[in-house]
Amino acid sequence: MSDRATRFVGLYAILAAGVSMVVAPLFALSYFATSTGAEQLATATVSAWAEPARKIAGGLLTFASADRVYATYLQLFALLFPAVILCAWVVRTRRRQPPTRLERWGWRLALLGHFLIGLGLAMVAVVLIGAAPTSAIPNMLFLSLIAPGLFLGTVGSTLLGIRFLRSAYHPRLTAWLLALAFPLWIVGSDVLGHNSLGLIPLFVAWAITGWHIWRSMPS
Repeated sequence: MSDRATRFVGLYAILAAGVSMVVAPLFALSYFATSTGAEQLATATVSAWAEPARKIAGGLLTFASADRVYATYLQLFALLFPAVILCAWVVRTRRRQPPTRLERWGWRLALLGHFLIGLGLAMVAVVLIGAAPTSAIPNMLFLSLIAPGLFLGTVGSTLLGIRFLRSAYHPRLTAWLLALAFPLWIVGSDVLGHNSLGLIPLFVAWAITGWHIWRSMPS
């Protein structure tokens, strides 16, 4: 990959992380407004943040039907997630240290998991152009691609984070966020109620590295 392309990936990762902090909560709130996601509001930890957040979001959640709003934020999220895949891949190709077994498995699981998530999101985004989120196809794609991708990606990220901490990887915050990827994902998906919230730390982890890549490459 050329220096210019590598620098672009770093910038993409930075912008995607920033936008994800706005889109992911809206994505989650729009899901809670659908017939399939409404039951999440019965969880106290979800309703505690979602109810006041819905009032603040206002028209950002009511510009169309609940299903159409949800589809819109899912499609936006699908455009952001490739930044995680690309930035991780750039770091993999630029690593100078011989990979240990832990790191090799970390990269394999993380990149495979991220690819499955990205592919699943892209396919669901295309399907939702002409179908409702409650149709069978989005659910099938979630179960076959996104769900296993989330598991593999978080396990692989955790392994990478542990290896990065042991090898004095810089920036250190990326290593810590990756090492804590699994519990942070659980907090986002189970405590706060939506997988997109659990992926924000992953966006931020690679954005921090993306910032260093963007700054270090010649313009």
